[in-house]
Amino acid sequence: MFDKKAKKLFATASLITLLLILSGCGVWTDFTTYFNTYYNAKTLFDRVEEEILLQKKDIFVFREDLQTGSLLGGPGITQFNQQPGVQGGTPFSQQNQNPQFSSQQGDLRSSPILSGSINENLKKVIEKCSKILQYEKNSSYFADALFITGKALYYQQEYARSQRKFNELAGLGKTKYSSENKLWLAKTDLQLRNFDEGLRLIDEVKVEAINDSNDKLFNDASITKISFLIFRKDFPGAIIECKNFLKESKDEEIAALVSYQMGMISLSLNDQQAALSAFLDVLKYEPTVDVEFKSRFESAKILKNLKRVDESEALLEELRYLGKYKNYVDEVMIELGQIYYDKNESEKAIDLFREVDTTYKQKPTSGIAALKLAETYHRKLGQYDSASVNYTKASISISSSEIRTAAAKQAVNFNKYFGYKDEEKYLNRDLDYLEDISNYVRDSIDYAIAYREYLDNVKAFSETQKSDPNLISQVEISFASQEQQYKQQLIALMQRPRKGLVLTEAEKIGLGKYKKPERPVLSADSIKTILSKSLYNLASLFYSELDVPDSAHYYFKKIIKEFPTKRSVLSQTMFALGTFYETNNDSVKADSLFRHIYDNFEKDPLRNAAADKLGLVKKEPQKTLLKKEEDPAEPSYVNAEDIYFNKNYHEAIDSFRSVYKRFPESEFAPKSLYYMGIIYEKNLKMYDSAASAYKSLTLDYSKSQLASAVMPKYSEYKNEKDRLLKEEENKRLERERIQKEAEQKRIEKEAKISDKIKTDVTEKISPPNAEGIDDDLLLKNRMKNDTTGIKDSSKISIDKDSLAAGSIPQLDTSKVKPKKIID
Repeated sequence: MFDKKAKKLFATASLITLLLILSGCGVWTDFTTYFNTYYNAKTLFDRVEEEILLQKKDIFVFREDLQTGSLLGGPGITQFNQQPGVQGGTPFSQQNQNPQFSSQQGDLRSSPILSGSINENLKKVIEKCSKILQYEKNSSYFADALFITGKALYYQQEYARSQRKFNELAGLGKTKYSSENKLWLAKTDLQLRNFDEGLRLIDEVKVEAINDSNDKLFNDASITKISFLIFRKDFPGAIIECKNFLKESKDEEIAALVSYQMGMISLSLNDQQAALSAFLDVLKYEPTVDVEFKSRFESAKILKNLKRVDESEALLEELRYLGKYKNYVDEVMIELGQIYYDKNESEKAIDLFREVDTTYKQKPTSGIAALKLAETYHRKLGQYDSASVNYTKASISISSSEIRTAAAKQAVNFNKYFGYKDEEKYLNRDLDYLEDISNYVRDSIDYAIAYREYLDNVKAFSETQKSDPNLISQVEISFASQEQQYKQQLIALMQRPRKGLVLTEAEKIGLGKYKKPERPVLSADSIKTILSKSLYNLASLFYSELDVPDSAHYYFKKIIKEFPTKRSVLSQTMFALGTFYETNNDSVKADSLFRHIYDNFEKDPLRNAAADKLGLVKKEPQKTLLKKEEDPAEPSYVNAEDIYFNKNYHEAIDSFRSVYKRFPESEFAPKSLYYMGIIYEKNLKMYDSAASAYKSLTLDYSKSQLASAVMPKYSEYKNEKDRLLKEEENKRLERERIQKEAEQKRIEKEAKISDKIKTDVTEKISPPNAEGIDDDLLLKNRMKNDTTGIKDSSKISIDKDSLAAGSIPQLDTSKVKPKKIID
């Protein structure tokens, strides 16, 4: 009995022990897997993912280049760093246009373009997880490793490989990642152009998230769909999705952001009322300070566009003095200054713009303020000196390239203006001198007096500088330096013009605006020809570049009145003036001028243009061109992308090159060049070929966003290449110099040795006056040798030249035999 019980207890204990052992194996496997591999992979991935999300500038951008921070396919609509006073980089004078979405259709896909550290860490994560997937398939962390690997590959933009991991995870059945994994599958489908499948999965995820009360998953799915619809330019669909989100979401902060996004989308559709409503609704939620400010700021701009200027001004004044918006005061002041500009309250506008320009010099708004100051002086006050100074300042500011380009263009125009005005002044002065030479004498005396005053001003300014203890120098300052400092003071005075400021003649000399009178060398008729052309150029500048039509009209009329015999300029002026009247709907005056050209300028090329204006030329009916709805390059470009995604890099390069060559005018041509550069640079490591592709992009499509994106690294590569070439050239020149020096030293050394040998030999065998021995003495020596019994005197004879050269051989007495003596 006892034995039976003992056997049962033993069997039970054995079974329990076996179960514990088997169970312990699984626990031990999980334990070692966790601490040896998964823990490190998970920790590293969490850190990398956090860094990636922090770098993401706009959650509503479908894809973003995390290496350069640029948004692939164009800027998103929720970026907070958009420059105030400019919409899409448009200068103030064109500001009333609504912002438009930049197309993200066909945006760029490339191999991993994350920053170096992020990409390397993602590779480490994938390597660690692959060990679990390969050797620890029984671990409970197998699903975790699959999910992390899929996300890491997605962040590397390896969408096809990422999708395989997510599909593998889905094949495991129900896991804690099922719904989230479905969302990531949807994302990969969208990236791989499986749009219908991707959208279907997103809708399923949203339903599951609502049923499970998973707010985070619902938010992620909704934002993914909104981003994709914006990417596809389905703006009405994006608005519907935003509204659906706001009905279901319980996240007040994200709801505020989505409401703001809906307002920006409405602006793109030019529905300002809907946009205003969406921006005002932002305040119903719990927005961040950034989103709250931007929504109120956009509301103020819309109110101004809707002619509710007083409400807009009041709102901007409120934003200006709220402490929590202190980081945006410069933006508010520029927009407020714009209102004053539009209301013709120029002094108020100038005060605000100048305050921004001087207070926020290290921000892009400083350049915008300088541009707006210039426009105020230019268009409102007609103070062209001040306008020119501020246009120049804005052109070298740290604002956007659009601001700098617009400012630089106007700065050039004003340089032309001052050049034409100076030419007009001096040509009229020459005509005055030709009529009465005493005027030249008078002006010369006046200039001499003004120049003496100018010199006194320079001297006085220099004395004030010396009296400043902080500026005392032990070195005497030259007059040229004193003059330069005085001129800089005058320029600074012009940068801060005061009302009623009048420059003296001496100050004009310092600024180069008053030149010494000179006797004219041309005839009056030649001067008038030059003057008429100069005035025409000035009028054209006013009309087409400076946008001051009244001044253009004045100078066109002046040319016709004062230079009626200058036919080449007269026909151009009449045609331009006729165009001016035509633009202002004064057809009677316009047709009169065109008729005059047609009747009186038979050989002038403008006669045909005038006839066309008068309707005297029969026009052929124009063929109706069918507008192509699709870019013919798109199919080839998409095919090239697919080849690239399959990692057939050389074939992909050939395909992209074909797009670029066959469709140079297509929007896909610069994208193809960019892709070629990326493949050469990132995948094939052929940096010279990458630079060649980037060079073509910057030269052929210099105004494209992609050219701007690659310009920094292409310039860096080119500069480094030039530096290395220059360095190599310098090394070659140095080697040649060293070789020449060595050769020179060798020659000099050989010359010294030769000279020394000559000197030594000469000292040993040459008599003191060897060079002075004459032919008679040499003859006597030969005769003496003959009488002393030397058999062959030719062997020991010494001529004058050999003696002087110091090359006389020693006498070998062993060969000398005495002559036989005859008794």
